[in-house]
Amino acid sequence: MSRIKKIFIVSLFSAAFFSCGEKFKPATDDVKPENSPSQESWNSTVVFSDSGIVKAILTAGHISVFTAKGYTLIDSGAKVEFYREGKLVSVLTGMNGKIDDATKNIEITDSVTVVNSEGSRLITEKLLWKNDEQKVYSDMFVRITTPEEIIEGTGFESDQNLSNYRIYKVSGVFNNQ
Repeated sequence: MSRIKKIFIVSLFSAAFFSCGEKFKPATDDVKPENSPSQESWNSTVVFSDSGIVKAILTAGHISVFTAKGYTLIDSGAKVEFYREGKLVSVLTGMNGKIDDATKNIEITDSVTVVNSEGSRLITEKLLWKNDEQKVYSDMFVRITTPEEIIEGTGFESDQNLSNYRIYKVSGVFNNQ
């Protein structure tokens, strides 16, 4: 046999031998369905309404719905526009959030800001909007800046348009004029 034929036959058997093997790994039990979202969407808008009247509009970078657990997670930025009688009254923004699917309450966290139509601004790290009350709450440090003053404290509640608010532990009041 010529040398080229021997090399060819050895190469052919080598290729056949090394190509045999497990090409697909079997499925593992590491992924649990209950820990995976049932739905996901990117760059989404969700409208919250009551009897056809828009109460809020949520825009989010990424939404993961966990139907079995009863909540929806928001990440990659969130913006909630609040409406009263068809008019925009305030805008809430933050990086992450969680929606209780039963109550439609929304908790927004990380760099949370609320700005109302009068120019007042709330800054905090966590804010809860209660859908049935149309109010916002925080148990964290808050800073409210109005055209007249800056108020800081811990613990807060307000209507969703920031016109009637209460800070529980005021730590500073500053004249803004």
